[in-house]
Amino acid sequence: MKRARNPRWSFVVMRGADKTVKQFHVSKRSVIAVPAVLALTVAGCIAGMQLKSASELSQLERQLSIQAERNIQAIADKDASIVELQDEITELSRKSDEMKRQMEQLGQLELKLKRFIDKYGSTNDTTTQADISSDVTQLSLHIGGTHSRTAGSHAGLVSGSNYMMAALAVEASPDMNAISDMIDTLEQSVELSLIKAQERQAAIDGYPSSWPTSSKRVSSSYGYRKDPFTGKTAFHAGIDIQGKHGDYVLSAANGTVSETGSDSSMGRYIVIDHVGDLQTIYMHLKQIDAEEGDTVVRGERIGLMGSSGRSTGPHLHFQIMQKSEAVNPLKFLALVKES
Repeated sequence: MKRARNPRWSFVVMRGADKTVKQFHVSKRSVIAVPAVLALTVAGCIAGMQLKSASELSQLERQLSIQAERNIQAIADKDASIVELQDEITELSRKSDEMKRQMEQLGQLELKLKRFIDKYGSTNDTTTQADISSDVTQLSLHIGGTHSRTAGSHAGLVSGSNYMMAALAVEASPDMNAISDMIDTLEQSVELSLIKAQERQAAIDGYPSSWPTSSKRVSSSYGYRKDPFTGKTAFHAGIDIQGKHGDYVLSAANGTVSETGSDSSMGRYIVIDHVGDLQTIYMHLKQIDAEEGDTVVRGERIGLMGSSGRSTGPHLHFQIMQKSEAVNPLKFLALVKES
């Protein structure tokens, strides 16, 4: 029995007319197997690529998910920061409005102080202006540092405040709370200085230290003298200031008119009460221009000089009583008498 022959495929390669012909013999199995192997190889490559792509895609999805979570957290943090900044802006705005209100109040208080100092600037009480100016200057130095160091040499109250405002304007990052506290302290300090200055000035103005007439010629001094009517030694409880009929008689200090009247000895007279249980008495007037209960100020006209009552000629008998006791008026008067 003959063995079946394995079918073979022949391939002829012709390279040209003058070249030899090459013939190849390939089995049928090889013809079928080679394409199958190639197909399996291609399929395997495709499957491998698909697996790799799926892995990379999964990894990319995980990365995208993580990044999305991070972005969500970042957005939430930014939203919280925005809310916090908005709250800070609102608080700063409130503090700014409050500080503006305080500065307006301070400006009004300074204006009041300036008017007070302008009014009483000619008095001998130089500590009033120095104390107030010092309060403003010291706080200006605390707020402005080197920006307001020249404020200490300036005598004016308002200029000290201007230095303070300039210092606030150039401050790089001002502490709003600290500035507000300093303004409160300044207001309290200036207000206290004003009260003290007003009390001090009231005491000075109520002290009978001004001459009651334009003339300062004393014709008869305080103490024992020869009475011009009796020729006997008698106590003279005041001073006689020589002048002319109709010369103005002025209040020697702030006070309240407690009595006016006419007497055979004192003539027409006025009694004014002052601070410290002090009284001034003006006698021998030609005319009385004040009434009981009137509040008078230093230098205000209260009558006219005359020679009423027990008098030898036109003059003012000026007398000061301290706790109902007569004292020497020349110890109180601010100016020396004319020779």
